[in-house]
Parts: sequence; structure tokens; C-alpha cells
Amino acid sequence: MKSDSLKSFWREPLFHFVILGAALFIGDAVWQKSRDKADYTIRVSPDEIQRQATIFAAENRREPSDDDLQGLLFAHVEEQVLMREAQRIGLDEDDTIIRRRLAQKMRFMINDVGDAALPDEAALKTWFEENKQEFVQAETRNFDHIFFSPQNREATIESDARALLKAGIDSDWESLGDAFIMKRSYADVSQAEVIKDFGRDFAARVFALEGHGWSAPIGSAFGLHLVRVTKTTPRDIPSFEIVRGNVETLWLDEAARHGNAQRLETLIEKYNVVIDE
Repeated sequence: MKSDSLKSFWREPLFHFVILGAALFIGDAVWQKSRDKADYTIRVSPDEIQRQATIFAAENRREPSDDDLQGLLFAHVEEQVLMREAQRIGLDEDDTIIRRRLAQKMRFMINDVGDAALPDEAALKTWFEENKQEFVQAETRNFDHIFFSPQNREATIESDARALLKAGIDSDWESLGDAFIMKRSYADVSQAEVIKDFGRDFAARVFALEGHGWSAPIGSAFGLHLVRVTKTTPRDIPSFEIVRGNVETLWLDEAARHGNAQRLETLIEKYNVVIDE
């Protein structure tokens, strides 16, 4: 009778539930203890020691001594302890600076996967044909100018410039007008470069000039100028062979951006994004 009761007890579902619960409790306690032990263990690997020594040498231009290394390793352990304690009490939560820094480091890891391999010649040429506008060489001009300063001439600046133009300008043109803080002659400059030095209106008028004679006075941020265009190089798209190096560089840049975007998209797809009303 006792034997039958004992067998019935062992088959009781409640007994199995209690045993399973106890096993889970003990397993969780062991796992929690192991995890806590790992959380309170700081290991300093040879790679970390070498990294600290390399940083020290780069900053101080000498190899670290034993005392230096001890100080560096103490600082590393101190940083690890403070970081873990801060995480343990939740100081890293809702901190914008920390979030951005972690996101930045993760982005660096996504991007740091090596360069893409160049495609074959035919594919590279096809890509060049599809992206020719990236390689357009802007129109450039060579020009000379004679400068008239408003500080030197005040109300007579324009009449002086027109009088010189009317009198005729000979080969000694560089001695005419007033001293200029930059160059008197420019070679192979684009309109964007002229804008940078003289302003938008001056550049537009210079690039609108036709012929190689001296122009009517053109104003800039500096004063007035008589301008002579000596050479015009039209806008051009060079051949693949001429710009092959640039084509390879831009292709690799585009491939890297595309690869980085794909890797980031793969990470984002792992998450369920919920936007609360």
C-alpha cells in the first residue's frame, strides 16, 4: 500500500512542477552568481597593454617606462570600474552624449570593413558613362586686369579708368593703374575661383566677355578694373582614359557608401520600431 502511494506521489504533476521550479531557481541563482562574478572581473589583456603603450608613445614621443605603464593600467582599471558602476545605477540611461558617442562608434565599426574591389574595365567604363557629369571640367579663362582704387581716386575713379581706356593701353599695361594686393594676371581660373577672389558680379562679367581687347570698367569689392581675356578654355568632359584615377576613386567612394547603407539597413531591420501616439 505504501509502495502504491509512493508511486502515486512521484507521478503527481504538482511534485514535478515543484521540482522543475526548484531546478530553475537554482540554475538562475548559479547563472546570476556567474554573471555577477564576470561583471566584477576586469581582465587586462596583453593587447590592451600594448594599446596603452602605443597611445602613450604617440602622445609623448617616447616609450613608456614601467612606472608609466603602471599608471596607465591603473587609469584603465579606474575607468572600467567607474563605467560599470555608472551603468549599474543607470547613469548611462537617457544621456544624449553617451547615446551619440555609442552610435558614432557603432557607425565606425559598420564603415570599417575594408575597401570594395574595383569592377572589371567594362563595368568601370559603363559607370563612367552613367556619371559623366561628375567629371565635367568647368570653363576656364586667362585674364589680365588694371586696377583703380577708390581710396586713391575717390570721385574720379571711373573717369580715370575710361580716360585710360580711350587713350589706348600699350604693352606696358602692368605699370598702369594702382597697386593691387593680389595678382594682375590669372591663368586657367574657373568662374567659381574668380567669384571667390573678386565677387559674383565681377566674375559674371568677366566670363561674359568676348574677344581679347580691354573691357569697359568692371566693378568688384576692391574697386574698378579694366579686364583683358587672353585665353578661353571651354567646358569639357574628358575621356575615360584621362580621368581613370578619379573614376576609380569616386567608384570606390560610392561603393563604400552603398555598402555602409546596406549594413545599417540590415541592423535596423532587426528591430521593431513602435511610434507611440
